[in-house]
Amino acid sequence: MSYKIGEEVKGTVCGITAFGAFVKLEGGSTGLIHISKLSEKFIKEVGEVLSLGDEVSATVIGVSGGKIALSLVAQKPGAAKQARKPDFESLLSSFRSASDERLSALPKQTRAAKERRRKK
Repeated sequence: MSYKIGEEVKGTVCGITAFGAFVKLEGGSTGLIHISKLSEKFIKEVGEVLSLGDEVSATVIGVSGGKIALSLVAQKPGAAKQARKPDFESLLSSFRSASDERLSALPKQTRAAKERRRKK
């Protein structure tokens, strides 16, 4: 059976590895859901999200040389994350506050260093 990118498919988890889960699709083919495509959040182990025998509905994100790449993340509405760049004002504000903290600690650090040198 041929699959198209973006197509939603159903299957059963038939194997779990450190890098992802293999899914037996309804058409008889096997696809892989990479660990990075299981959730939008960080996952340390595949077993946190899937178990052998779980029924899943995934989106085909790639087909190459008979290999089918699947994703659970791509099918969720709004899954295409919009990278929001912080505006200049917020960057400047955070820089200023971090800089002020460092500057306020500087005199104390300088005094402590001078005292250590005097004691030697």
